[in-house]
Amino acid sequence: MSSLKLDIIDKDEHNLKFIVEGVSIEMINAIRRIMLTEIPVMAIDEVIILKNDSPLYDEIIAHRLGLIPLKTDLDTYKLPEECECEGYGCSLCQVSLTCEISNSTNSSLDIYSGDLVSNDPEIVPVDPRIPIVKIDKNDKVIIEAYAVLGKAMDHAKWQAVSNIAYRNYPVIEFNEKDMNDHDVNSLIVRMCPEKLYELTGNKELKLKNDYWKTCTLCKSCESNSDKIKVSYKENVYIITVESDGVLPFDVIFKKIFEIFNEKIDEFITKLEDLEIET
Repeated sequence: MSSLKLDIIDKDEHNLKFIVEGVSIEMINAIRRIMLTEIPVMAIDEVIILKNDSPLYDEIIAHRLGLIPLKTDLDTYKLPEECECEGYGCSLCQVSLTCEISNSTNSSLDIYSGDLVSNDPEIVPVDPRIPIVKIDKNDKVIIEAYAVLGKAMDHAKWQAVSNIAYRNYPVIEFNEKDMNDHDVNSLIVRMCPEKLYELTGNKELKLKNDYWKTCTLCKSCESNSDKIKVSYKENVYIITVESDGVLPFDVIFKKIFEIFNEKIDEFITKLEDLEIET
């Protein structure tokens, strides 16, 4: 098996794209599944609405609050089932957020996620401009909400990333000596949905250097010419991760392998405890 190689193509606060080489597709899929379902993050799980003059039902507001992504601190907080309070709610497993807004203006007033006041300044909405509800003049909303750690296998509001996808690293090869038919070359350029090809001044076919970034292996070009071969590199994948900002990417990947190693240890323990009759 080839050695592991990793190359980051693009990275910012909410997006990460990288190439990984020397890893099996089973391992890539295991990372994807753990990232989507098993990394704990904070989300509002209990809502007490003391006053609601808005046109929305209490249940709708509670649902919207639960889907607001919150910045998460995995070093400070524990999952409720792992906390000493046994999930009843304490400072080690629960964060309270309150919102008390009165509209004293003569026009309607929008209430946003930034209006939620947290008792922990580290656990706040990732975006202060997520709309919650709108109230009319002289209306009032008073809300108490409690956020806890959870996993997306229980509810999607605890999902650590918005999306993760992987695809094979594409390889396109063609015999330039045989690509002399200008009509076929023009057809290939038009048929490629990702616009990976272009024509030179002599009507010769040219493949863009960064074609692998957007090639989807649809093989439209291959179907229009037997001189083009579309394939992919074995055990090389392009991985794209979209995050809503609840956790930094380095924390996400560190947690992935902590969980993965725990699963391996658990599997080994169960094998050792298994009694096999011979």
